[in-house]
Amino acid sequence: MKALVIVGHGSHLNEDSSLPVYEHAARIRERFGDEYDEVVECFWKEEPAMRHVFDTVEAEDVSVVPAFISEGYFTQQVIPRELGLDGPVTHKGGKTIRYAGPLGTFEGMADVILERADDLLGGKEIPPGRRALVLLGHGTDLNKSSGGVIYLNAGRIRERGLYDLVEVGFLDQAPQIGEVVENVEAENVVLIPVFIAEGWHTRETIPEDLGLTGEVTRRGDKTIFYGAPVGTHPSMAPLIVARAREAEREMEIVRSTG
Repeated sequence: MKALVIVGHGSHLNEDSSLPVYEHAARIRERFGDEYDEVVECFWKEEPAMRHVFDTVEAEDVSVVPAFISEGYFTQQVIPRELGLDGPVTHKGGKTIRYAGPLGTFEGMADVILERADDLLGGKEIPPGRRALVLLGHGTDLNKSSGGVIYLNAGRIRERGLYDLVEVGFLDQAPQIGEVVENVEAENVVLIPVFIAEGWHTRETIPEDLGLTGEVTRRGDKTIFYGAPVGTHPSMAPLIVARAREAEREMEIVRSTG
């Protein structure tokens, strides 16, 4: 038997924080049920808690995928500690447990971001002029890798040449979102929050700071299109599975070369 464990942050204050994890898990059960006998959700700030999740898993072959955007404190310290992991592969309690990387650093994330942007623009009247895609990240001056994943995906998208400009902006580090949107030299600005779930920042902070009035805001010579968080897009479900498969392949490579 094989199991896939999806780890989310969760929140006692925002019930929508865990919703994408449950939705993606349901999609995986439906689409990849022949690959995984069990698909289990667990969280840091909600029940079911990470610490006891393996007690609920019957399979001996387990892949753990953190539903987080970037490498950082949670993926590198909290999750391994709470799950009792000692590296990419852990053997305990008769189980072989593979620990995958976060979703934002995976090469397929750029595709999901572009899908989110396409969904946002679909059926809307787009004025003539240059188009800029702006990826919005939380960022923090305490952990540079938090912003690094936003730059990583911006670079991957920029290489495809689909937009005239691809920029990044942050809440808690430079360049600030408002500054980027104000200065970007494009008539059409597509904003995609690179967040896992809807929350206070995506619903309140960002729209208020930028003076947005909905999905489409016309301000001066700019038309600003504001999308939902990338982590809520249905394509995140196959991305989670792809991340788990990558961890399986890496373990096989280690076995064959060891």
